Amino acid sequence: MSTLSRSATVRRRRTLARVVLRDLEETGATTVPPWWEPEIEQEFGGLGGFLAELSRQWWTAYAAHLDALLELGAGDPAQAWRDVTEQMPWLRAVLDSYAGEAALAEAERRHCDVLRWTTRREARRAA
Repeated sequence: MSTLSRSATVRRRRTLARVVLRDLEETGATTVPPWWEPEIEQEFGGLGGFLAELSRQWWTAYAAHLDALLELGAGDPAQAWRDVTEQMPWLRAVLDSYAGEAALAEAERRHCDVLRWTTRREARRAA
């Protein structure tokens, strides 16, 4: 039996997440339908793992966009949120549908801690 590399696993998971999101968008659903549950269970160990992957994708895109805004001197976290929501509306809609899930609450807590640290306005000391 061969063991897949970490990068192969990440690619496979990202692909499945994209396919499920595309299906949700096409059907207008914002919660995972039963026909995806077996694949999600096999790949992510359940809905929590799948939601954690979607959350990781969201926060990665958000952090990158916020970083770009900060570098341009327009570091408004709310603007970054609106921009990324416009770019990834279905991903945001699905995450919002599962807002009460423990997997998302933990991810949001971690990312909000990073956001607070990133956007704090402390004067730099001269060398």
